[in-house]
Amino acid sequence: MIRIVFPTNEKLSYISDVEASFDKSDYLTILNVHGQNIIDVETIDNPYIHSKDTILETCKNNNYKVLISPDGECLPLNKLHEGGISVYRAAEHKNVLHTFSDFVQDKLTKID
Repeated sequence: MIRIVFPTNEKLSYISDVEASFDKSDYLTILNVHGQNIIDVETIDNPYIHSKDTILETCKNNNYKVLISPDGECLPLNKLHEGGISVYRAAEHKNVLHTFSDFVQDKLTKID
């Protein structure tokens, strides 16, 4: 199972719109995925919004493997990559489900 994280400002499960960046979102919507199937959806308060140092710790503690955001520039990319966490750039103005579909179809760009 892979845990994929999206920044959102709504608690609407996978129909929440993906926010522009992790530092501008109130929530994190997490998809628990097995293969191409969504097993479970979680929405939590965004701990990253108050401290930029918490994203790596949050990812490691919760076994998040993929972060998806239209703007990945606010993230500590080198530290995330060293921790085995991949970051992908998503198109703006799409919801979590459509963005996940783009991820599955290899339409997202991996940020190195």
